[in-house]
Amino acid sequence: MSRSHPRRAPSIRGRLLGYLLLPLVLLLIASIWADHRTYVTPMYDIFDRALSHSAVAIASHVQKAPDGRLYVDRQDPGPPLIHPPGAEPMPPPPGDEPFERARPPGRLDPEYRPMSWMRFYSGARETFVYRVSLADGSTLAGEEGLPIATGRIVDNLTYGDAHYKQRSLRIASYHTEVGGQPVIVTVGETVNRRDAVVRRLDTVVGLSDGIQLALVLGVCLFGITVALRPINRLRDQIMRREPQSLQPLALEPVPGEVRPLVESLNTLLVTVRDSTLAQQHFLTNAAHQLRTPLTGLKAQLEVLASEIQDNAQQERISRLQGSVDRLAHTANQLLALARAEPSAHGPGDFVAIQLDSLIGAVVSSLLDRALAHDIDLGAECEPAQVHGVYWLLHELLINLLDNAIRHTPKGGNITLRCGRHAGAPYLEVEDSGPGVPPAERERVRERFYRAAGSDGQSSGLGLAIVEEIARAHRARFEILDALEGTGARMRIEFPANA
Repeated sequence: MSRSHPRRAPSIRGRLLGYLLLPLVLLLIASIWADHRTYVTPMYDIFDRALSHSAVAIASHVQKAPDGRLYVDRQDPGPPLIHPPGAEPMPPPPGDEPFERARPPGRLDPEYRPMSWMRFYSGARETFVYRVSLADGSTLAGEEGLPIATGRIVDNLTYGDAHYKQRSLRIASYHTEVGGQPVIVTVGETVNRRDAVVRRLDTVVGLSDGIQLALVLGVCLFGITVALRPINRLRDQIMRREPQSLQPLALEPVPGEVRPLVESLNTLLVTVRDSTLAQQHFLTNAAHQLRTPLTGLKAQLEVLASEIQDNAQQERISRLQGSVDRLAHTANQLLALARAEPSAHGPGDFVAIQLDSLIGAVVSSLLDRALAHDIDLGAECEPAQVHGVYWLLHELLINLLDNAIRHTPKGGNITLRCGRHAGAPYLEVEDSGPGVPPAERERVRERFYRAAGSDGQSSGLGLAIVEEIARAHRARFEILDALEGTGARMRIEFPANA
């Protein structure tokens, strides 16, 4: 069954930006919509006004003939589309369609009267059409099918939208009288140009508001980063602390929102420190209280053994002495375990230690014991220095070497090594014993655990002490196979900056 990993919570910076981004995006959309509604109506009014000027200009050319009929007069040279009565019509320029008629010049002066508005024209973007009709619906000039704008008449003008010959048009109808007869001039143009103008304005406004949003988010990100600096400093302060440090954190630079959290953390640190100190004091006192009577008991057993000549009694006394020795060794290891806790020593206890000199001191202290077990004890040392507590590292190496001697058969060999690997200093103790199976390499680190096949002389605390000392020095304790043949290789790898 796969184990589900807890979902990582977003950072405070990410949450703040998320809470700001959604309202700002909604505000951007509302702003673009409001700006669109603000300028699109006046923009359409301007185009409608220009369209009405064209209708007025065309209406000014509607004349009454002597016989009372109305016609459209054209005064500039060129082929007239609608000619006066009796005049000879001229064909339009070749290649033009009757639907697409010329757009009058773009002047909006009401007094302006265009002269060339009847020329046929086919524009790629815009098309202009017109119709001059009478009250009875008959067409006097222009596109006969062009609808007339309906609705409320304001200043003789009516505006509307129409669909003519598969094109969308904006139309304006101008109601006037010529010679006492009602005349309606309807002009229309495609909406391409006004839609293009609106699209350009929407694009400009959208880009402008988008840039403003990006600037606002940048300012917010800068402000959030500056506001979170005290929390980042608190994080760095905690990360720089030594693992064994249980001193309360300083409250002076902490923001008010985080102060309750830091106070709770300080309460927890004080509780853990007091509990650890109480445990250490108990183990230390218990170990000291055990060592004194055990020493006296051992002395008495030695005296008793010298006075009794009976072999059976001597054997019993010898077994008692062995048990007392194991009990004394366990008491010493309990004391070492209590003193190996990371909180039992402060930063002032850490000094520069040469690992090769440490190996020399440990080998000298246990050389006789190795020779007594017919074990070849050697060392391969390269210069390496760490920052640590000398007696703790001495105890670590003693326990590793003692463990190796216990599990190495007679005629075997043990090698101690030190040096640097990939910039990190290390210690190694390799033996030619049976080794540690991979399935038990984690369990043998537990307190009072004895591996299968143990001789029963061990208390099961040696590797637990090594683990605690390595943790106090931020080092990594590994149990590996021997480089050659059978056996175990205990490796302590210190941090590169140790």
